[in-house]
Amino acid sequence: MPATREMNGSTCSVEIEDESISDWGSPHFTNMEHEEGPSEQVKRDPDEDHGAHFNFAYFGDGDSKEATLQTRSGSIPNTKSLKDLGRQERRRIISKSGDCNTQLYRVSDKNRRLMQDVFTTMVDMQWRYVFLAFIASFIVSWFGFGVIWWFMSYVHGDYLLENINNSTFVPCILANKNFASAFLFSQETQHTIGYGSRQTTEECPEAIILQCIQSIVGVLIQACMAGVVFAKLARPKCRTNTVVFSKNAVITMRNGGLFLVFRVGNMRRSHLLEAHVRAQLVQKVTTDEGEIIHFHQEELKVGTQLSGEDDRALLLWPIFIAHPIDEESPLWRMSPQDIQNSNFEIIVVLEGIVEPTGNTTQARTSYLPQEILWGYRFDNLVSYARKQGVYAIDCSSIDQTVPDNTP
Repeated sequence: MPATREMNGSTCSVEIEDESISDWGSPHFTNMEHEEGPSEQVKRDPDEDHGAHFNFAYFGDGDSKEATLQTRSGSIPNTKSLKDLGRQERRRIISKSGDCNTQLYRVSDKNRRLMQDVFTTMVDMQWRYVFLAFIASFIVSWFGFGVIWWFMSYVHGDYLLENINNSTFVPCILANKNFASAFLFSQETQHTIGYGSRQTTEECPEAIILQCIQSIVGVLIQACMAGVVFAKLARPKCRTNTVVFSKNAVITMRNGGLFLVFRVGNMRRSHLLEAHVRAQLVQKVTTDEGEIIHFHQEELKVGTQLSGEDDRALLLWPIFIAHPIDEESPLWRMSPQDIQNSNFEIIVVLEGIVEPTGNTTQARTSYLPQEILWGYRFDNLVSYARKQGVYAIDCSSIDQTVPDNTP
């Protein structure tokens, strides 16, 4: 049964025939109702709310009467279009910003699986948890070794009053009077601070061994935590914020054939190397045997050439990405009204290598049927500025469309 639920941020919708999820506001449980029996509560991880969200989409066969976001006479949305936009955002699998609106449930041995790849798990964590782990790793090690140093000195008798007043007594650690002194010595040893007052003596061989062990552990903790922070900072995830897709796709006539066209541009002066683009159409299909595949992913042939071939992209300026609507296209035999009444989502992915870092990044977006404009084409946004001697690119016009004579 189809269901939708609005959440903070980007959302999507999915249909499951025999079960539905309700009571999303519950912090720890999700109710799943089955047709065969009573409902059951599924425990979910509260931390999952900070990631992508799971909602319900419906790619059915029913007729959709939702209006397009933009009217045919212009690009200013009306009140009904704004309401439709809210509905569309709840239905998306991939949001316009590229977030994947799915969430995993009933993952067996989830914690064990995540801890087996602890480095990736920490890199994927939010910054506040990374900082918490960073701070906790040092405090726990300081305190743990401080307890060991205190216990070693206590067993050796360094805290006995008669030994403190005995000028010939040699303690394990000089200037060690109580647990606070042992804790400070633990910090100084792990970070090689060396203020000069506290130091180990040759009286306790076990103290020399412990000092070596703590020095090694301290280096390992610093290396691991610095590696996590560096890997998290170096991730090219935010690079996708400067890759811009057009809000709408258009269907236009080119050299006697119909093409689905959208536009993508790079908003940085640094280039994306080896960039290429791909697209998939996600919809509900039924096989000849009666099997219903609710979210079938069908690859679309897209390219940067007029013929819709060659998926490699050179993003010197915002370029056109075209999909030929021919006999092999799932959009073949669809009229403008059929497209508007259809239930599908076109997912677009642009991959490339970030020039300054050499990391691979992936920018994503999607188009719903209501965001496809039939009989329109994108306006030109590149002109030559004679005074400056450069090609001027009007990035504010990346979404600008003009009507054409497409039948």
